[in-house]
Parts: sequence; C-alpha cells; structure tokens
Amino acid sequence: MLRDVFYIGGYDPRSYRYYYMLLKKNLLKQNAINNLNLEISSCISESQSPFCKITHQQALSYYYFLEWNAIVKKYWSKNLLDFILDFIYFLKMYILSGIFVTFVKESKVQLVAGLYPILYFIFGYSIAFVLAYFVFLTLKEWNLFVGIFIVIVMIFVCSKLIIYGGKKIAVFWLSNIYVFCAKYALNKIEEMGYLNESFAKVIYEKFKEHQNIRDYELILSAHSVGTILAVNVVAKVITMANQEGISLEKFKLLTLGECIPLVSFQKNYQAFREDLELLVNTPIVWFDITSPIDGACFSLVDFVKISKIEAKFPPIYLSARFHKLFTPKSYKKIRKNRYLAHFLYLYATEILGVYDYFNFIGGADTLEAKLLRNKNE
Repeated sequence: MLRDVFYIGGYDPRSYRYYYMLLKKNLLKQNAINNLNLEISSCISESQSPFCKITHQQALSYYYFLEWNAIVKKYWSKNLLDFILDFIYFLKMYILSGIFVTFVKESKVQLVAGLYPILYFIFGYSIAFVLAYFVFLTLKEWNLFVGIFIVIVMIFVCSKLIIYGGKKIAVFWLSNIYVFCAKYALNKIEEMGYLNESFAKVIYEKFKEHQNIRDYELILSAHSVGTILAVNVVAKVITMANQEGISLEKFKLLTLGECIPLVSFQKNYQAFREDLELLVNTPIVWFDITSPIDGACFSLVDFVKISKIEAKFPPIYLSARFHKLFTPKSYKKIRKNRYLAHFLYLYATEILGVYDYFNFIGGADTLEAKLLRNKNE
C-alpha cells in the first residue's frame, strides 16, 4: 500500500525538526506495543516540504511536514506588554462579544482554559502588589525614597517571576492561541491566505499524482490549531478537485485535539464557515479525535451542528480513550500535565488499544478500516 501523509502542527514556534524527532522516537517505541516493526528514514529537507519515509512490510508511507512556525514566531507574545494586550483582546473577543455564552453552554472547559491566563495574571499581581504595599508601609517611616525604590524592585522581580511561571505552565501559550484564533476568524492574519493556498497546492498535486494507484490513500493529519488551518486547506483542495473532476474518495482528514470552535464560535467568521460547509458536504472521510483530559481541545463537541451548518458528510467524532492506553499510574500523571495531555495524540502508548497514531500513518489497510473496525470492537 502507498500512503502520503501531510502533517500540520499546532500553534508552535518549533520547526519540523522537533516534530520529526518526536515522531521517530515514539514510532520506534510503539513498535514494542503494536508489533508493526515500522522503520523510519532520516528526514529529507531538500524538497518543498520536509519529509521522511515510514516503511511497513505491506505499506510505504511518505510523511510530509507542512511548516508554519515562522508565522507563529511573528505573532508569538514575547513580553509583558504583549501579554497584557492579549488579555485585553481576549476580553473583547470572547467575553464582551457575548460568545462566552456559547462556550458555557457547549464547552465550559474551554472557557475556563481561556480565563485561566487572566486569572493567573490577576492573582500573581494581586499578591505582588499586596506584598509591595506592606513592605512600603514598613519602610516609609524609616526612609520614603528607599521604600519607593524597594517597591519598584519588588514589582520588577515579581513581573519576571510571573512571566517565567506563566511560560513554564503554558499560561501565555493558551492566551496567545485564543487571540490568534480570534484574529484568524476575522482574516487579520494576512499571511494565512497564501500559506493555506500553498499547502493545498502541494497536497493536491501529490494526490493527483497517486490517486489512480489501487491501494493508495492520502491523509491530512492536523493537530490543535493546525486543525483550523486544515479546514481551509481541504476546502481549497476540494475546489481544485471539483474543477478538474477528480474524485476525493482516497482523501482522508484526521483532526487531533481540535480547537475549531475557537474560530467557528466567533460571530464574524463567514469565510471560514463557507469552507467548513463545503467540507462537510463533500464525500470525504473525516475523523475528529479528541479526549476529555485534553483541556486545550473541544472534546466530542459537534461544532458543525452548533454552527447550524447542514452537513451530508459530517466528521466522525471519536474519543482517543487514553485511559485505556496507559497504566493507571501513568494516566494519573498525564492528567496533571495539561500540556502533555494536549500532545498525547502524537505519543506512543503503554497498552495496545483503539487509538494508535503510528498504525494510522504507517500500517497496512486504510484509515477508515482501522478506525471503524476499532469503533465497532
């Protein structure tokens, strides 16, 4: 079997090299669990999209990394002012706009995740200012100027600690994602139009090249914020295929830990809505896999129905069921690590079960055969 896999990562400034190493490490580790004996080549970066080969006794997969980390770096919040502006924009787009009502109704966890950075910021500075106030009261009777100086130093040091802590526990990463997605919905990320177009062309040309091969499939695998990009990319692929009368029967979409509602719940998202509507009314295979322990995704949320879009071919919503893939001890640790839980879709498991990313992208048989068979088991 021949397979092309195109991977779109989430909102992450790290390059394809990081994701290649993550793939290689966990693919080889998973061999001990699924006994597929997959082999992975070194990463070849000479082509338009870096790729590696994944070899199975009955299948050959080309795994391409579609990069957009340069854009992430451009919009990545880097200092205290950026973080404050993010918080203000979050309040404007998610609270004052009124869409928080939809979040409360459909996915309270994601609203809490969005508020988490603001609460962290307010709590941190509340402690800092209270401490500074009592220090000032103590010192002002002795020397007013020394008291003022110490307070300034304390606020400066506390700011550094708050920012450091926020980065360590991914607080600002979350707020940055929410802001980016709101701007994306309004088409304020000017580079994305060209990027999505270029992704679609690369995917479509490869699909067109191989689509007449009998045992062939192309999987667009997207994770986190990358799932939002995937909607627009696939819509463009569909448009190109329709223009040339090419069937997309062998085209598959796999979205992992998606956060599509961060765009589809926005009040002004017409262009995205049109692409989503085209996607769910085209007969392609689409599996949307999430997990309740992943606080950065919208677990089993039917975002198509909530958006009031009539769909002939809606996504098939599945749970990764991570609790069945790890030992109780490991699972307990994972639940405490929100960052790891969001990336767990790309990791090796400890127990063989329904979800096996490396079987999906490297094993014999089609994606739908694996997932629908497992779903019925």
